[in-house]
This record gives sequence, C-alpha cells and structure tokens, in this order.
Amino acid sequence: MTKVQICVDVPEDHYRAYADQAERQGVTVESLVRQTLQCLLEDAERADEEGTDHIIIPA
Repeated sequence: MTKVQICVDVPEDHYRAYADQAERQGVTVESLVRQTLQCLLEDAERADEEGTDHIIIPA
C-alpha cells in the first residue's frame, strides 16, 4: 500500500471538535483525522463497488 501525505485546512470550530474528541479517546488530532479520511475512502470504495453515487464531491 502506498502512503500519501496530505495537508487540509480545517475550520477552527471543526478543529476544536476534533481536538476535544481526540482528547476523550486519548489519541492525536492527526490520527483522528486520518481515521475519518480512511472511513470516507472505504465508504467511497464500497459505493463504487455497489454502483451507487460517491459521497465525495469535488470542490
């Protein structure tokens, strides 16, 4: 598997929500964002396999 490093701009209120959740889970914000992205990618792959619309919409 190939790793890709990305940089994202997160609105301050979203970042605070991630930071609060990360603290509750005892993990870093980065790992929580990584987990979120992984779930989105898995959902998109599953939708592609099922022939349904993708949940990721290009900006």
